[in-house]
Amino acid sequence: MDLTIDGATIPDEAAFHALIREASGVDWYGGSLDALFDLLVAVVAPPIRLHIVNAAAARATIGARFDRIVTVIMDAVAERGTAAVALHLES
Repeated sequence: MDLTIDGATIPDEAAFHALIREASGVDWYGGSLDALFDLLVAVVAPPIRLHIVNAAAARATIGARFDRIVTVIMDAVAERGTAAVALHLES
């Protein structure tokens, strides 16, 4: 899975999860932080590349939930390794 998200176009957390659902092709993706971790660690085959441009805009809009999203993605990186899951944030 290779996904670039423009944080300036994300109005809320649900929109972020909708993009993840579409990119992963997993229709039953639950759209929660727990589901995001499970998806990245056990469902989608690597390599998984997530690139978030305008990350500061997403943080301003979504708030602390954006921090939690990033933390969950980094937890998945720690679990699977950088060869399997990678996150690139760009302000």
